Amino acid sequence: MENVTVFAPIRLAQGKTEADLLAASAVFQREFVDLEPGVLRRELVRKPDGSYLDIVQFRSAQDYEEVTQKEMQSPVCAVFFAVMDMSTAEEDMAAMEVMVSLESHVRGAG
Repeated sequence: MENVTVFAPIRLAQGKTEADLLAASAVFQREFVDLEPGVLRRELVRKPDGSYLDIVQFRSAQDYEEVTQKEMQSPVCAVFFAVMDMSTAEEDMAAMEVMVSLESHVRGAG
């Protein structure tokens, strides 16, 4: 079973701020991601152009698919997605990169 890492692009919805994104992300992490054993790690980053990437590592491609399906049904995820500009969702989904993770290092772990 190979870990996969996903780079999910995020653009803020009209009128939403980075603070809104961080608040929604904290709830999403605590009430959804932390409850999914298939999610190994998650990092939210700001890109130089002011957009964002949610970088998520999964145990396997199957875990990625299962978690993605659960996201579509989850009210907690809907609140997180509400801070995003969903007008570009199809384009963003097409741009989302799913890659096999070869190595993952965390300083001080182990």
